[in-house]
Amino acid sequence: MAGRWRDIAGAVGPGAPGERNAITDVPGVLVGHSQAASGERTGVTVVAPPALPAPAGRAVINGAGELTSSYEISEQGKIETPVYLCGTHALGTVYQAAIEASGRGPDDVVIPTVGECDDGDMADSRTVEAGDVEAARAALGPDVAEGSAGAGTGMTCFGYPGGIGTASRRAGEHHVGVLLLCNFGDRDHLDVPGLEPAPLRERRPDRGSCISVCATDAPLSPLQLRRLALRPLLGLARVGSYAAEGSGEIGLAFSTTTTAGFADSGLDPLFAAAYESAREAVYNCLVTAEPAARLDGERQEAFPTDRIRRAAEGA
Repeated sequence: MAGRWRDIAGAVGPGAPGERNAITDVPGVLVGHSQAASGERTGVTVVAPPALPAPAGRAVINGAGELTSSYEISEQGKIETPVYLCGTHALGTVYQAAIEASGRGPDDVVIPTVGECDDGDMADSRTVEAGDVEAARAALGPDVAEGSAGAGTGMTCFGYPGGIGTASRRAGEHHVGVLLLCNFGDRDHLDVPGLEPAPLRERRPDRGSCISVCATDAPLSPLQLRRLALRPLLGLARVGSYAAEGSGEIGLAFSTTTTAGFADSGLDPLFAAAYESAREAVYNCLVTAEPAARLDGERQEAFPTDRIRRAAEGA
């Protein structure tokens, strides 16, 4: 992956990234994207554990958003399907397509896990169809496109183009990876090394959101996974999120290991890995996302990557 934050400005935190510096460094985890066949700037992203059901936990800082199956995750500590991400108004279509993709019959209930962010400034996500979900599933693989890809195509982050960001860290013998759907942030609070952000010409409502998906191969219990799910959201705060009114900061964590048996005393390296990965994932999203025109015709300005590069070279 060329042109990511680490290539431009160097390391984020002391942790060592995995081989791809992506959520797919957690063995068996795959990611797929599709763009809406309608041509709208919207799409679908799928994050698939190697086996289902998978142990899971969730955390929320501000709940102005949706992650379906949240009650099942809280009650039973598991997810039954891959994690699907989409624009807000595609949620129903993606949910139904996820049921069909599960292969379960009408007498065998399945509750899909679908997270959404509002891309309504950039696209009409009502145009997403079941075929777009199938295309994202067909694209599942270890390489993860970032920025304006899949569900991230029409998202906005701190007033710049947003979307998908991912990063990973090694934590002893284990891996932690984070994938974010970035659609949040007040420009005035953006904290990026080497950048004094220019204010927006027009104040826009902070109605975005961020869905965080965290994966690990550590054998964590659902309670431990709930605690892990919170740590990427702390990484968002480090970048500049204050969980604005109307913005949903929602986290999910799952383990690829179904047998729990991890001591709480060993959690700190995993917590730090999730926190660092999320912070770098936001930066990766910002430097890879592509500008485009909003539905009202206004051009969305590009993130000033060249300024970051010059500041890093002058350091």
